[in-house]
Amino acid sequence: MVPWWKRLLYGISGWVVATCAVSLLFPIWVLAQSPIKRTDTVADVLSGVFGAFLACLISVFAVSTFGWLLGIPYVLLVRNSKGWRFWIYLALGSGIGPALVLSPLFHSLLRRSLDNLPTQLTDYYYCACISTVVSGSTALIYLLLLRRSQVEYPRKALPAKSLQGG
Repeated sequence: MVPWWKRLLYGISGWVVATCAVSLLFPIWVLAQSPIKRTDTVADVLSGVFGAFLACLISVFAVSTFGWLLGIPYVLLVRNSKGWRFWIYLALGSGIGPALVLSPLFHSLLRRSLDNLPTQLTDYYYCACISTVVSGSTALIYLLLLRRSQVEYPRKALPAKSLQGG
Protein backbone atom coordinates (compact mmCIF):
# COMPACT_ATOMS: atom_id res chain seq x y z
CA MET A 1 0.00 0.00 0.00
CA VAL A 2 1.24 3.48 -0.88
CA PRO A 3 1.55 5.82 2.14
CA TRP A 4 -0.78 8.83 2.33
CA TRP A 5 2.03 11.38 2.11
CA LYS A 6 3.30 9.80 -1.08
CA ARG A 7 -0.17 9.87 -2.63
CA LEU A 8 -0.48 13.54 -1.65
CA LEU A 9 2.92 14.24 -3.20
CA TYR A 10 1.84 12.45 -6.40
CA GLY A 11 -1.32 14.54 -6.52
CA ILE A 12 0.53 17.82 -6.03
CA SER A 13 3.12 16.94 -8.66
CA GLY A 14 0.40 15.97 -11.11
CA TRP A 15 -1.39 19.25 -10.48
CA VAL A 16 1.78 21.33 -10.97
CA VAL A 17 2.81 19.49 -14.16
CA ALA A 18 -0.67 19.69 -15.69
CA THR A 19 -1.04 23.38 -14.83
CA CYS A 20 2.36 24.23 -16.31
CA ALA A 21 1.67 22.20 -19.46
CA VAL A 22 -1.71 23.85 -20.08
CA SER A 23 -0.21 27.26 -19.32
CA LEU A 24 2.44 26.63 -21.95
CA LEU A 25 0.17 25.15 -24.61
CA PHE A 26 -2.57 27.79 -24.37
CA PRO A 27 -0.36 30.77 -25.42
CA ILE A 28 1.07 28.70 -28.26
CA TRP A 29 -2.47 27.92 -29.42
CA VAL A 30 -3.42 31.62 -29.23
CA LEU A 31 -0.25 32.57 -31.10
CA ALA A 32 -1.01 30.04 -33.83
CA GLN A 33 -4.38 31.69 -34.40
CA SER A 34 -3.13 35.29 -34.41
CA PRO A 35 -1.54 36.75 -37.52
CA ILE A 36 2.14 37.64 -37.30
CA LYS A 37 3.24 40.81 -39.04
CA ARG A 38 6.35 40.87 -41.15
CA THR A 39 7.78 43.55 -38.89
CA ASP A 40 7.63 41.28 -35.85
CA THR A 41 10.96 39.83 -34.83
CA VAL A 42 11.52 36.48 -33.21
CA ALA A 43 12.28 38.25 -29.93
CA ASP A 44 8.92 40.04 -30.10
CA VAL A 45 7.06 36.79 -30.69
CA LEU A 46 8.95 34.93 -27.95
CA SER A 47 8.45 37.74 -25.46
CA GLY A 48 4.73 37.71 -26.26
CA VAL A 49 4.56 33.95 -25.76
CA PHE A 50 6.54 34.20 -22.50
CA GLY A 51 4.33 37.02 -21.20
CA ALA A 52 1.19 35.09 -22.12
CA PHE A 53 2.65 31.98 -20.48
CA LEU A 54 3.29 33.81 -17.21
CA ALA A 55 -0.15 35.41 -17.23
CA CYS A 56 -1.80 32.09 -18.02
CA LEU A 57 0.30 30.26 -15.42
CA ILE A 58 -0.69 32.66 -12.66
CA SER A 59 -4.36 32.63 -13.59
CA VAL A 60 -4.58 28.84 -14.05
CA PHE A 61 -2.78 28.23 -10.74
CA ALA A 62 -5.09 30.69 -8.99
CA VAL A 63 -8.24 29.13 -10.43
CA SER A 64 -7.17 25.51 -10.09
CA THR A 65 -6.06 25.88 -6.47
CA PHE A 66 -9.66 25.62 -5.30
CA GLY A 67 -10.17 22.52 -7.45
CA TRP A 68 -7.01 21.00 -6.01
CA LEU A 69 -8.24 21.67 -2.46
CA LEU A 70 -11.48 19.89 -3.31
CA GLY A 71 -9.50 17.04 -4.82
CA ILE A 72 -7.35 16.35 -1.75
CA PRO A 73 -9.89 13.96 -0.15
CA TYR A 74 -10.14 12.16 -3.48
CA VAL A 75 -6.35 11.80 -3.56
CA LEU A 76 -6.20 10.49 -0.01
CA LEU A 77 -9.09 8.03 -0.43
CA VAL A 78 -7.84 6.41 -3.63
CA ARG A 79 -5.56 3.53 -2.69
CA ASN A 80 -6.04 1.07 -5.52
CA SER A 81 -6.06 2.18 -9.14
CA LYS A 82 -6.04 -1.20 -10.84
CA GLY A 83 -8.54 -2.41 -13.41
CA TRP A 84 -11.86 -0.64 -13.83
CA ARG A 85 -11.16 1.63 -10.84
CA PHE A 86 -8.56 3.49 -12.89
CA TRP A 87 -11.20 4.63 -15.41
CA ILE A 88 -13.78 5.52 -12.76
CA TYR A 89 -11.26 7.61 -10.83
CA LEU A 90 -10.07 9.26 -14.04
CA ALA A 91 -13.63 10.24 -14.93
CA LEU A 92 -14.29 11.57 -11.42
CA GLY A 93 -11.02 13.50 -11.33
CA SER A 94 -11.62 14.98 -14.76
CA GLY A 95 -15.04 16.25 -13.74
CA ILE A 96 -13.91 18.34 -10.76
CA GLY A 97 -12.70 21.33 -12.79
CA PRO A 98 -15.62 21.66 -15.20
CA ALA A 99 -18.10 21.20 -12.36
CA LEU A 100 -16.55 24.13 -10.52
CA VAL A 101 -16.47 26.34 -13.60
CA LEU A 102 -20.02 25.53 -14.67
CA SER A 103 -21.56 25.61 -11.18
CA PRO A 104 -22.87 29.21 -11.57
CA LEU A 105 -24.69 28.14 -14.72
CA PHE A 106 -26.12 25.08 -12.97
CA HIS A 107 -27.22 27.28 -10.08
CA SER A 108 -29.00 29.67 -12.45
CA LEU A 109 -30.74 26.80 -14.19
CA LEU A 110 -31.84 25.26 -10.88
CA ARG A 111 -33.25 28.56 -9.69
CA ARG A 112 -34.90 29.01 -13.09
CA SER A 113 -33.50 32.49 -13.31
CA LEU A 114 -32.16 32.50 -16.82
CA ASP A 115 -32.06 36.30 -16.71
CA ASN A 116 -29.02 36.06 -14.44
CA LEU A 117 -27.07 33.98 -16.96
CA PRO A 118 -23.99 35.73 -18.27
CA THR A 119 -24.23 37.06 -21.78
CA GLN A 120 -20.92 35.55 -22.80
CA LEU A 121 -21.51 31.81 -22.51
CA THR A 122 -18.50 31.15 -24.73
CA ASP A 123 -16.23 32.35 -21.90
CA TYR A 124 -17.70 29.66 -19.66
CA TYR A 125 -17.26 27.13 -22.45
CA TYR A 126 -13.57 27.94 -22.92
CA CYS A 127 -12.92 27.99 -19.17
CA ALA A 128 -14.69 24.64 -18.83
CA CYS A 129 -12.57 23.17 -21.63
CA ILE A 130 -9.34 24.42 -20.07
CA SER A 131 -10.37 23.18 -16.63
CA THR A 132 -11.25 19.79 -18.13
CA VAL A 133 -7.76 19.52 -19.58
CA VAL A 134 -6.12 20.60 -16.30
CA SER A 135 -8.19 18.35 -14.03
CA GLY A 136 -8.07 15.41 -16.45
CA SER A 137 -4.31 15.69 -16.84
CA THR A 138 -3.87 16.03 -13.10
CA ALA A 139 -5.98 12.94 -12.45
CA LEU A 140 -4.18 10.97 -15.18
CA ILE A 141 -0.71 11.85 -13.89
CA TYR A 142 -1.73 11.04 -10.31
CA LEU A 143 -3.28 7.69 -11.24
CA LEU A 144 -0.31 6.67 -13.38
CA LEU A 145 2.13 7.55 -10.60
CA LEU A 146 -0.01 5.67 -8.09
CA ARG A 147 -0.24 2.65 -10.37
CA ARG A 148 3.53 2.62 -10.90
CA SER A 149 4.10 2.90 -7.16
CA GLN A 150 1.68 0.04 -6.49
CA VAL A 151 3.70 -2.17 -8.80
CA GLU A 152 6.98 -1.23 -7.10
CA TYR A 153 5.86 -1.88 -3.51
CA PRO A 154 5.08 -5.61 -3.86
CA ARG A 155 8.46 -6.16 -5.55
CA LYS A 156 10.22 -4.52 -2.62
CA ALA A 157 8.16 -6.51 -0.12
CA LEU A 158 8.85 -9.92 -1.71
CA PRO A 159 12.29 -10.56 -0.17
CA ALA A 160 11.05 -9.74 3.33
CA LYS A 161 8.11 -12.12 2.99
CA SER A 162 10.27 -14.89 1.56
CA LEU A 163 12.70 -14.51 4.46
CA GLN A 164 9.89 -14.85 6.96
CA GLY A 165 8.48 -17.92 5.20
CA GLY A 166 11.83 -19.66 4.86
